[in-house]
Amino acid sequence: MTAYVVTSAPPNPNGDLHLGHLSGPFLGADVLTRHLRQRGHDVRHVGYSDEHSCYVPRRAAEIGSTAYPTARLFGDRMEETLSLGAMHHDWFTRPLTDPVHTEFVQRFFLDLWESGALEVQELPVFHCGPCDRYLYEAEVRGCCQFCAEPSDGVYCEACGLPQDPAGLADPKCTACWTAPATRTLRRIVFPLEQRRGELAAYYAEAQARAEWRPRLVAYLQGLFARGPLPDTPVSREAGYGIPVPLPGWEGHVLDTWFSGIWGYAAATARLSEANGDRSEWERLWTDPETRIVNFIGFDCSFSHAVLWPALLLARGGLTLPAQVVTNEFYRLEGDKFSTSRGHAIWGGEFLRRVNADALRFHLCLTGPERAQNNFSMKEFADTVSTVLAGSLERWTDTVLDLLARDFDSTVPDGADDGDGADGADDGDAGGPAAAERAALPGRIADALGAGAFSPQRAADVLATAVERADADLRELALLRASGPRARYAARLAAHAELLAAVAATAAPLMPGWSAFLAERLGLPVDLATRMPAWPQGRLLPAGSTLPASVPLYFHELS
Repeated sequence: MTAYVVTSAPPNPNGDLHLGHLSGPFLGADVLTRHLRQRGHDVRHVGYSDEHSCYVPRRAAEIGSTAYPTARLFGDRMEETLSLGAMHHDWFTRPLTDPVHTEFVQRFFLDLWESGALEVQELPVFHCGPCDRYLYEAEVRGCCQFCAEPSDGVYCEACGLPQDPAGLADPKCTACWTAPATRTLRRIVFPLEQRRGELAAYYAEAQARAEWRPRLVAYLQGLFARGPLPDTPVSREAGYGIPVPLPGWEGHVLDTWFSGIWGYAAATARLSEANGDRSEWERLWTDPETRIVNFIGFDCSFSHAVLWPALLLARGGLTLPAQVVTNEFYRLEGDKFSTSRGHAIWGGEFLRRVNADALRFHLCLTGPERAQNNFSMKEFADTVSTVLAGSLERWTDTVLDLLARDFDSTVPDGADDGDGADGADDGDAGGPAAAERAALPGRIADALGAGAFSPQRAADVLATAVERADADLRELALLRASGPRARYAARLAAHAELLAAVAATAAPLMPGWSAFLAERLGLPVDLATRMPAWPQGRLLPAGSTLPASVPLYFHELS
């Protein structure tokens, strides 16, 4: 049994989560966590709300509020949305009300400071005269100095590269939209280039054990080929955030991009404490056999795949991520999701109107794993009507109905059909359903393993298995009408067995439906995780009693 720590990129509490957010790190981390637990691994799924982000006071000003109530308002909404989508973490820290987060961030900062891993530099900084403030990240908007796409002041969403402290082209203050001047300011910096060799060795080892997605690999190669890795500021002058815990640095806070990796460790500690042993977090984060898997949007590649591993290397003694799983942008009806333009489908609102398992399955099926993809209401409705409420439920109803009508809702014994009474070779008496049943667990395990994780591939495997089983119902009907009863019984038993395997292996993608059907089929369901056991051996042996029917679970959109 392997120990895992699974994380999802900390969201800014400046609005609810929309479907673009849900389709990436949150659903991915939840699916992996469920699959690993189903396979018997020891998993902690942790995260936190990025409540110290400068996006919070910006949003507060827009809605006529202040930072703390804004962070609380939208943090509550995000947690509610994750719960509605069955994607909630084991522990989700709210830093403004949880001092452990600040304790960890300042503790590890001091470790790095005292070891000499950090430097003090005078750096150029944008300053807005009318607002009389220095501008960072959400407070300044312009064009990326590398790809010329619109960007805020730290990381470009399009290319993922970090902007120089005052490198943004055509900058404007996001409060008054005037062009700022450039001043110099004393800041604490992490000299990243000093870790180049250690990072290169880390990438080689990690990518030998797991499949990092191609765009992230290309990004890292391009970053290293560009020249020296950038000196990365970890402090800034501001009145909102975690204070720099050093004398003479009053009025300076630690940047949330520096804080993130320590936030994951703090969340692990809080979960361990809730489970009765806070010290457990340190055993997990210092054991080289622990596999830490971070889920992020591609625009967070620098922090999660470069800065944070380098900070861990500089600190020493802590386990580096085994896998960093990126996703691309998920578009809405052909255009980018945008909170500011209101071009979004908000998760909480949508999940109150639709079936959560249906949405999860569709997001897995169409998620932007390796390339941008698009959400459309028509395609979602098609998935529900054709795959779920169509093929899956039609097939389920037919199999249970035939078992009820012809075998008193008892799985028939098809095991003795190797040489049927008609003298024919019945080695394939189970038909396509038997073949799908034999292959399904391995295919899902390959798709959902941490090494080459792909919910999209898993959803496609399940959809294909159901489609083929549904198509085989016509042959099943012909056998029922005119074929040897033993062959018909074997074919129907194979369908029942495949149905049970689908219910079990679909649990990470559709946990509600999986538990719903598994319980009705008599499969063992874990009381803690509400998931059926992973298929091992035959799930429905001859003589198993099944219901005559089950209530409809999926419904077409009106």
